[in-house]
Amino acid sequence: MAKILLVEDDNLVRDMLMQVLQRASHEVEAAANGEEATELLKKIQPDIMVTDIIMPKKSGITLISEVKNKHPNMEIIAISGGGRLDPTGYLDLSESLGASVSFEKPVDKSALLMAIDLLLHGKKES
Repeated sequence: MAKILLVEDDNLVRDMLMQVLQRASHEVEAAANGEEATELLKKIQPDIMVTDIIMPKKSGITLISEVKNKHPNMEIIAISGGGRLDPTGYLDLSESLGASVSFEKPVDKSALLMAIDLLLHGKKES
């Protein structure tokens, strides 16, 4: 089980991902944008952050950069539908800033859960 911070501005996507993660026995805190996530990170210490890239108030790119500066060992999974651009550009950038894994939307639920398990297993090994 992991403590996961889920950052997603789309209510339907956030609710769906929360259900998927909770059904897999993960503890989930959710934020609707990067600013809310920043505030939550002052109170909680998640094992993994799953964040959208294109969001109002503070983008996932900015959030990833800030989180990696303050919490260099936190695992980050980036997700993006790309907005008006091809999502692969955003996802490549997110990985260059420190995201461990990235997924295009719609997110493959089993692949997301597998990535979380692999990241958790890797942490326990080191």
